[in-house]
Amino acid sequence: MQQTATRQFITAVASVGRDILGAGHPLISKIEAAGTTVDAETVDEIQKALSALPEETRDTLMSAVHKHMREDISAIWGQLPHAESNEPN
Repeated sequence: MQQTATRQFITAVASVGRDILGAGHPLISKIEAAGTTVDAETVDEIQKALSALPEETRDTLMSAVHKHMREDISAIWGQLPHAESNEPN
């Protein structure tokens, strides 16, 4: 479950980050290069790239990521009881 949550977070950072930072930003490129890999080294690299952003940019990005995850039912669907048998519409 931890890897799933981490992957969902990274996917949200990439999705929102493309709009805020631009598709060619090093953080987005790092996430895209990782693909579906969610090992400790990859997560550490992404966290370092997030930390390297200017504070205002990072705050804007993380606020948008939080909103994205909060409003994306698919991000929490698998965590709901009996949800696997009933996909959201």
